[in-house]
Amino acid sequence: MTTLFNGVATALATPMNYDSSVDYESYEKLVRFQLESGINALIVSGTTGEGSTLTTEEKIELLKRTQDIRGDKYNCPIILGTGSNNTRASIEETILAEKYGADAALIVTPYYNKTSQKGLVAHYFAIADAVNIPIILYNVPGRTGMTIEPETVVELSKHPNIVALKDATGSLKYMAKLKGLLGENRDFKLYSGEDGTFFDFLVYGGDGVISVVANATPKLFLEVYNLYRNNEVNASRDLQLKMDPFIATLFSDVSPTPLKAVLKHMGIMEENFRLPLIPTTDTVRNNVIREYDVCKELEVTL
Repeated sequence: MTTLFNGVATALATPMNYDSSVDYESYEKLVRFQLESGINALIVSGTTGEGSTLTTEEKIELLKRTQDIRGDKYNCPIILGTGSNNTRASIEETILAEKYGADAALIVTPYYNKTSQKGLVAHYFAIADAVNIPIILYNVPGRTGMTIEPETVVELSKHPNIVALKDATGSLKYMAKLKGLLGENRDFKLYSGEDGTFFDFLVYGGDGVISVVANATPKLFLEVYNLYRNNEVNASRDLQLKMDPFIATLFSDVSPTPLKAVLKHMGIMEENFRLPLIPTTDTVRNNVIREYDVCKELEVTL
C-alpha cells in the first residue's frame, strides 16, 4: 500500500465563477501556488473544496487537472474526497478515484442519517473492500453530528486499505486515547483536521495536518512542521502562536467563506460560492485580510 504523507496537506478550495460553475483556470493557479510552495499533499473536493455540492464529473475533472499540473515534477500525493452519507455513492466515487489515479481517498463519516459505531465499520469496510487505494477516515462531528470512537478507529485500522485518520474533533483527549489504543501501530497515520491545534497534535504524536490555512500560507505551516521535526520545539510553538489570530479569523464564519475572501485578496480567485454558501460579512472579511497580511510579514523572516 502506498505511503501517504507526513507534514502538511492542503484541503484545496474550489474556485467558482459568478454563475457558480467551477473556475478551473483559477483552480490551476491555486494548485501551482501550492506545489511551488513545497506542500506535502493535496486534497481535492474535500469540505474546504465544497465537495458536497460538486458533481462527480467536476470532482474527476479537478483530479485530472491537479495530476496534470503535478506531473512527474513534484512528489505530492493527490487525495480525492469521495465520502457521503450514501454508502453506495461513496463506493462508486471511490472506485472512480482509483480508476483515474488518485493516490488515496478521504471519506467522511455519514451525516444526517448517521449510523451506529457498528454501522460505521460496515460502511467503511464496504468502501475499502471495493478498491485497492488507501483510505483516510474523516472524523468531523461538528459537521456530521457523529464521531468515530477511538475503539472504532482501531477496528477500522485492521483493514489493509484503511491507513489514516483525519481528526477534526479538536480534542487532544481523543488523540491521547486513540494513540494509547493504537499502541505501536505506526503504519496508521494520524492527521489533524483542526489548524489551531496543529502544534499540539504533533506533540501528541500526530503525523501532520490536513489544512485550510495552508491554502493561503503553506510555507508558514510547513515551517511549523519542519521546526518541530528538527527538534526546534519552542520555535515551532511560537510560530503556531503567531499564526493563531489568522487561523481564528478563518473560522469566525462558515468555512471556507473567510478563506475565499483571503484568496481573492491574494489574486488567486473570486469570492464566489455554490449555494447554500454565500460570501462572508464585511467585518469578517476585513479582519481575516488584516491577519493574513500579518502572516505574510512573518514569511519574510523565514
